[in-house]
Amino acid sequence: MAAEAEPATMTVAVRCLGSAERAAGARSVEVTVSVTATVADVVSALESHPVSGAGLAPLLPQCAVAVGDEIVDRTARVAPAADVALLPPVAGG
Repeated sequence: MAAEAEPATMTVAVRCLGSAERAAGARSVEVTVSVTATVADVVSALESHPVSGAGLAPLLPQCAVAVGDEIVDRTARVAPAADVALLPPVAGG
């Protein structure tokens, strides 16, 4: 019987901007997800990140996510080497 192949994964570096950077304690957080991952998968991986997850988890539901130069919804696919950024809500006047 042939051994089952491990699912292919990729590492995504997510840039954390504004209050997300403060919550994560870093400008960028790397997560490992499937090569078929969506933005929702990346957000889920951020939430469970062993170092940054606890700080980011309360903020993630309000954050937008950009892939490349476009804000996308959470069903969008994330390509390998994609530029992903976490955009927290902002206030101003």
